[in-house]
Amino acid sequence: MATQTIERVQARRTLAPATPVAYAGAVAFAIAAGWFWLVTKNVTVAAPPLIGPHVAPLQGMRIYYRWQATTLPQERYLTTIAILGFICLAIAVNWFRDVLARGRALTTAGVALVGAGAATWVTGSILELGGHRAVGLMATHTNPIQTTNSIAFTIDMVAAAFALAAFAFIGLGMLAVAAAAAREHSSRRAWAGYTTVIAVTLLVLAWSYTTANRDLSDLLLFAVGVAPLPLWLIWTSRISQSGRQVLPDHRTTS
Repeated sequence: MATQTIERVQARRTLAPATPVAYAGAVAFAIAAGWFWLVTKNVTVAAPPLIGPHVAPLQGMRIYYRWQATTLPQERYLTTIAILGFICLAIAVNWFRDVLARGRALTTAGVALVGAGAATWVTGSILELGGHRAVGLMATHTNPIQTTNSIAFTIDMVAAAFALAAFAFIGLGMLAVAAAAAREHSSRRAWAGYTTVIAVTLLVLAWSYTTANRDLSDLLLFAVGVAPLPLWLIWTSRISQSGRQVLPDHRTTS
């Protein structure tokens, strides 16, 4: 006669590798956001040149783009660090999903959206880096400056579209994960609330790209990246460690 026994076994999905990934992402976001703000405020780069009314428009554009070329090395460095942060975000959320809200379709959808958003941001940033590199080379050599300006405008518009989609995806994904966690774990409502605040901020950031409000976009990028998002990764890592589940294993014996 066969009987079924239930034994308590450790969850197969280990969270040990996810913790350093989350902390690495937190550090990467904080560094990238802080450095981005310093560049934006012309602390670590020279201020843009003042172009007087006596300067011809074409010459003024050439002066500006030659200055912009001097800022590109720092842009490459901080963007590379931010890319690392987004990769860590996608990996960490995927590893933590079973502990945050196991088996819910809302969680699966949310994690997928966060991953898609991270991939979209990384793709757009790589395209932007390559485009800015090309613009910098064109501006510092004998190329028609009007063509350089048109290419730079196109690159910036494409990069803004990628950023809009990326932050919309991540914001919606975090809202879904927060809703699923709040329903399943009443003890994690504070975490779910904090996640919701970050998600809404990211959605506002996405909206800012539709208005072409560069000042607002820069402010929100710094504000959410320098502390709230790193703290969210650390908090998520800690509650995932404390909530590591032991799952029932159904075995049949005779």
